[in-house]
Amino acid sequence: MKVKVATEKPTVNKIIEASIPLFATKGIDAVSVKELAEAAGVNVALISYYFGGKENLYAFVLESQLAVLGDAIEIIRREEISPVMKIRRLADTMVIVHKANPYIDRLLYSEVIKPTKCFDTVVKKAASGLQQFLRDCIREAIAAGQFRSDIDPDFAAISLIRILNLSFISKHLCQGMLPDREDLAEFYVAQSLEIYLKGVIK
Repeated sequence: MKVKVATEKPTVNKIIEASIPLFATKGIDAVSVKELAEAAGVNVALISYYFGGKENLYAFVLESQLAVLGDAIEIIRREEISPVMKIRRLADTMVIVHKANPYIDRLLYSEVIKPTKCFDTVVKKAASGLQQFLRDCIREAIAAGQFRSDIDPDFAAISLIRILNLSFISKHLCQGMLPDREDLAEFYVAQSLEIYLKGVIK
């Protein structure tokens, strides 16, 4: 599913920006077109005009949020650095992406708990791209003698995805359990990655 939208129009961007927190906090089913229009300060008819309806707007928002990480992965993939450094770069990039898109974790979590029509076409496609990237890095690290040869690259990639994503999804749960610090997200991800790497490095 690829929704084409005229993002150069200010009204379109107002609708997109207003819809992200609503979809993330309430879910697509609980958000009405009227509510979306009011939050964006536009006429209700414009959502259908520009997006073809609420479902297409939601699909566009989800695709756009996940595309940022997908684009970053392709840049890292082409860099001439070691596979371990690629994994570290990905972890650093995920922190940057989540800071720039603070609702991305809620959108993802909502899709995992209550999948919509976008789950297979958008979410699983993005997750598959991330898994393939990490699997390739892990295979390369094993071949180079950097990682243990007894680990399964597919399972090891999924484990790392879970660890990194949980760093963001569980941030509200961990409040009060971890020391307060301004760089909590970066520190949490760095610590999680170090713990993971200690288990796979040869």
